[in-house]
Amino acid sequence: MAANLKLIRLISGEELMSEVLNETDTTIEIKNPVRVVLMPSKTDPKTPTVGFAPWFDFSEQKEFTLHKAHVIVTSKPVQEFINQYNSMFGGIIAPPSSKLIV
Repeated sequence: MAANLKLIRLISGEELMSEVLNETDTTIEIKNPVRVVLMPSKTDPKTPTVGFAPWFDFSEQKEFTLHKAHVIVTSKPVQEFINQYNSMFGGIIAPPSSKLIV
């Protein structure tokens, strides 16, 4: 399971989700970044769905250093994003939270 997952909004407008390895005053070191993209829904065109796409598509490298001057904001992702990311990179899928009241 990937630790310390963050959403990262870049000044280019791209939104990434990645494991943060290290953070300094000027840089953020990330691993296995993916782009968060909106896609049209097949069932309801008014409600887009969210998907993950490769970032740096043609690179063999898995770890990158971002300069904070290129980062607008970082945030903790919602649990559904964490589960999807972990199924892609961690091999562990957390069960959905139950809304059953006992």
